[in-house]
Amino acid sequence: MGFEDEWRAWHDSRERYAGAEYGPAALESTNWLITEPAAVEGVPGLWALTGDGGIRGSDLGTTGSVVTLRGRDTLRLGRRELRVFDRRGEVALRVFNPRRPERERFSAIDAYPPRKGWRIAAVFEPTPGETITVTSVDGRSHESDLAGRLRFTLDGVAAALAATRTPQGGLSAVFADGTNGTETYRFRFLPIEEPASDGSVVIDFNRAYLPPCAFSDQYVCPQPPPGNRFSAPIRAGERAVVLGR
Repeated sequence: MGFEDEWRAWHDSRERYAGAEYGPAALESTNWLITEPAAVEGVPGLWALTGDGGIRGSDLGTTGSVVTLRGRDTLRLGRRELRVFDRRGEVALRVFNPRRPERERFSAIDAYPPRKGWRIAAVFEPTPGETITVTSVDGRSHESDLAGRLRFTLDGVAAALAATRTPQGGLSAVFADGTNGTETYRFRFLPIEEPASDGSVVIDFNRAYLPPCAFSDQYVCPQPPPGNRFSAPIRAGERAVVLGR
């Protein structure tokens, strides 16, 4: 499979994921709970934290009087699906609804045509023991281990991209560039291939993708750190969500 075919297969899989019945566009609400039972819009019963990382629902009518959700547990109530969201010990109840208008109207992900020129050679410099402040779109900040920096040249200017590791162990970066707000969403995510033993790696901006908060404002995505904000336009990767009528 050639370069363009591989990219199109990736892009097709991204669109299938984004438009899935219970995919990111279906997130209807993120509800930060307390230990006192409270109602959640669109969902029967009363919901509260259990105190040990779980969520308890009571007075659920025909589905049973009490249910407890932990970890990756899910619960279907009608068409809605309930999931637990744990942000470093803060627990919320997430409600996914395939009938959310933005999910039903999802049509495609607009993207730039793939170009080999946006596969840029870089050198990865590990940063053991260094941390970086990550600020989410809701203003909450936390310190995260910095895996390293990728040194490369962008439009003839030396640049660096700070990368962290995902829970699965892969390298990833969050970046902003000169296209944001006009041609693209306000920032994007970028997976990074594992560097070779000498630190050499290719940054493929063609695989830059929209964060979940581009599909629903109920996500709390991490924003780019200051060093990952470039004034130069990076016209590669995904641009924006396309909604039909």
